[in-house]
Amino acid sequence: MNRRRFLAACALVTTAGCTGGPGDAVTMLAVNEHDVSHTVTVWVVRGERLRVAETVDVAAGEFERVADLSPDGGSGDPYRVTVQVDGEVALAREFRPETWFNQLDVFVAGDGTVELNRGQAA
Repeated sequence: MNRRRFLAACALVTTAGCTGGPGDAVTMLAVNEHDVSHTVTVWVVRGERLRVAETVDVAAGEFERVADLSPDGGSGDPYRVTVQVDGEVALAREFRPETWFNQLDVFVAGDGTVELNRGQAA
């Protein structure tokens, strides 16, 4: 095998299974680990622009897609995320992304507490 083909094969192997990148949409899910169903409303604001305003009903032990947050070119403004569960504000967070992410999930834990998790999905 010549050197050029070998290097090309190495490059492909190291990225196998990786399909996401910084220009991809951010998938948003509501995950309900609680033993009762919940209505989850999520608002996401970046800068002065409302990016997401969605409500989903999530059965016990299930998850629902909230939205796909389209990339905005990295304006540098912080994200402001507000979550209501069953009509009550359960979480209000502001964060400035320091690393790339394509997954932003609202978790309703088994004890009813609410968390916001972000990460990188392949």
